[in-house]
Amino acid sequence: MKVLLVGGYGYLGYRLARRFHGDNHRIVIIDENDEKPEGFRRIPHKFFKIAPSNSDCEKIFQTGPFDTVIYLYSGFSERWQKEPDRGSSQSEDLSMKLDFSGFVNILNLSTKYQVNKFVFITSSEIYGNSDIPCKEDSELNPVTLRGMADFVKEHYAFKWKATHNLEILSIRISEIYGPGDWQKNNHFPGKANIISEYIKKIIDGEELVVRGYGTETLDFLYIEDAVEAIYQASISEKCTGVFNISSNTEVSVNSIIEALKALSRVKKVVYEKVPVSELSTQIQRSRLSNSKIKNVLGWSPTFSLQEGLKRTLEWHYSRKKAEKKSKLPAEVKKSKRRKISKVYIGYIENLLIFFAVAFLQWGHHFFGISNIKFFNIEIDYSIIYILLMGVLWGQKQAYIAMLLSLILYVGATIYSGVDIVTFVYTPENLVRIMIYLVVGILTGYSIERKNREIESKDLNIQSLGKKYNFLLDVYNETKIVKEELESQVIETEDSFSAIYRTVQEVDSLEIEKVFAGAVLAVERIMKTDQVSIYTLSDGGTNNFMRLRARSISLEDRIPNSVKISEVKEIEEVVKTKTLYVNRKLDPDVPLMIAPVLDDGKVIAIVSVHRANFKNITVYYENLFQTVVGLITNALKRAYFFEASLRDKRYIPDTRILTASTFENILAQVRNNKKELGMSYTLLKVEKDWDSYTSLSNKVASSIRDNDYIGLGKDGNVYILLSNTKSNYANLVIERLKGRGVNASLVTEEFVDEVV
Repeated sequence: MKVLLVGGYGYLGYRLARRFHGDNHRIVIIDENDEKPEGFRRIPHKFFKIAPSNSDCEKIFQTGPFDTVIYLYSGFSERWQKEPDRGSSQSEDLSMKLDFSGFVNILNLSTKYQVNKFVFITSSEIYGNSDIPCKEDSELNPVTLRGMADFVKEHYAFKWKATHNLEILSIRISEIYGPGDWQKNNHFPGKANIISEYIKKIIDGEELVVRGYGTETLDFLYIEDAVEAIYQASISEKCTGVFNISSNTEVSVNSIIEALKALSRVKKVVYEKVPVSELSTQIQRSRLSNSKIKNVLGWSPTFSLQEGLKRTLEWHYSRKKAEKKSKLPAEVKKSKRRKISKVYIGYIENLLIFFAVAFLQWGHHFFGISNIKFFNIEIDYSIIYILLMGVLWGQKQAYIAMLLSLILYVGATIYSGVDIVTFVYTPENLVRIMIYLVVGILTGYSIERKNREIESKDLNIQSLGKKYNFLLDVYNETKIVKEELESQVIETEDSFSAIYRTVQEVDSLEIEKVFAGAVLAVERIMKTDQVSIYTLSDGGTNNFMRLRARSISLEDRIPNSVKISEVKEIEEVVKTKTLYVNRKLDPDVPLMIAPVLDDGKVIAIVSVHRANFKNITVYYENLFQTVVGLITNALKRAYFFEASLRDKRYIPDTRILTASTFENILAQVRNNKKELGMSYTLLKVEKDWDSYTSLSNKVASSIRDNDYIGLGKDGNVYILLSNTKSNYANLVIERLKGRGVNASLVTEEFVDEVV
């Protein structure tokens, strides 16, 4: 199955991705933040950094199709301030901005590109102060902003379902807690609650603050339980509409504090009075009923509150210890110091060059070195200095260089004996000052303009680069899907043409040939060398099934007869008449078991015992069901043919096959031994019987349903024991002798005389 997680780089998204990966589902993630949570590098997935409201999301859907879309963002934009957690001391401004554009966009694309199921998460706050336990059909009376947002989102989704026929699953989830950092990329409604806040304060050695009396109650669910429930509900066809996921347990804030005290040292607990204005926006009691999901899926929480708190505390303590040992903070400070020092490099260079210019230009005033010829060159070094600083460092340093040059020129002139009045009224001085100003301003402006143009171009290049990378990712994803489809349609063993050619092998009216061809067909299409087919009599009521055909690699590895009641997996297939998949990978059970049905009765069992691990996917399961369906039609035709021509294939009122029919069956059984390693034994009946009818009755009661009695071309009666080695034939010979029928073993070299 291919699943899209919208907002998948959050706290819940990572754990959901890990669960889907555990069952070999393909994962695609959309998220505005590209900061990958710890552990994600071990989960194969395709990531697109994009907001769910972005129109480019359609390009991602075009790479699909997606079987399931799970929307993990809340109904708020990224620019919202946190709502005070119930029972906490936070009092931030409640200026949240509702934003459903991403939700609507993904919902629309899910419909347009025919997604099988759209799943989204809402919080328990959607119920408000309803009567507890809150059930799926309880009245919704949200009193918090988050609850109201969930109400609007859910109402819109089901209105959409009514008009667009899209399968919708709304999961109303109770307060989630567990190991992990809630503060990073936390998109979904189950935001950091009081357990997460209190544990953080305990780790940091801070006091716990309770707003109110601590008697208000909440329903808490451990993260692993929540993930398993969401996963099962998302992949199940039975789960549509609204489902609660919770522990169905009401726990007060004071009880949480007492439980934490029992597990760790709590510095102090402080109770704060709640303003009357806030009482109307608080939920006093919360408990969600989980009976619906229990009845539909059989799911129930496995972690108690005490065990969940213990695991969470242990994780946070170990994380704190690891952070103390880490050398990362020192490295960060070091890099920060390096970054700060670069700010002053421009000023330092400016001053150094200024002193050099002062020395070159005015050194003859200060150091008495006018007799050195080098300093008599008529060059205004200050202009070069201003130009150089502008080119190297831009407008700011050019202005500083201009100002320093002006100060130097004025100071040096006055120092040489010129009074200030004379200086001002000397045109040459004013021209020199004007030149410095013009050069500094023009250089600074030109360089700044050039830098802005470069920055603008860089931003455009970055924007185009991001768009290019996004389109490249979409292209690569599309290319992968295209190559997969191309290989399936044209080249691989499971292409339509290959399936058609393979199924021709089972297109026969002889039962033995159908079974042998069926094994080869399943082997080729399913890419395995371990396939078996067992037949059942009386629709499975006989409690035994007999081996009819199998892969040559299974020789001596599987029994010829199986008691159905002793293998619960096979018993389940016979009772439910549905495919069984060995998801636990139990080595003693086949990987997949499928029934062959005729008029609602199980007539055979087809099993794939082992397969390449990379092939174990939902597609592989669907392919197996398709192949078994094609085999079923061939078997039914062969059975119908055998029944309709019974008077021509058998001697009247007996189970004895005519010579021509027996010859064909024996030839096919010999061919099965050559191709599949299926053993057989041929017995010759001595001519001491009264009639065909009496002989048939005696022999039929001594052999199995899948064995044959027939006439040879020499006129003798033979018994063909399927899947039986010659060393076991003596048991049948003794059994026949007890019923007055004498038989002897026919060796392989004399079989040709029979046919």
